[in-house]
Amino acid sequence: NLIETVENWGKALRVEELAGLLSHSPKTLYKHIKAGSLPAYRIGGSILLDPSEVANWLRQRSTK
Repeated sequence: NLIETVENWGKALRVEELAGLLSHSPKTLYKHIKAGSLPAYRIGGSILLDPSEVANWLRQRSTK
């Protein structure tokens, strides 16, 4: 399932990678990050996502 795939990703996700997995546009994910609902961190010029935090975010969204 998608949540397990993300959780077991093994490295930080780039926004574009997650967008591809979710079939969303990166722009949509950047809106969630800016709003503070999708946890992310910046290293240099890159915005990265922790797979376990993304999996938790997906779980929360699937129960709504």
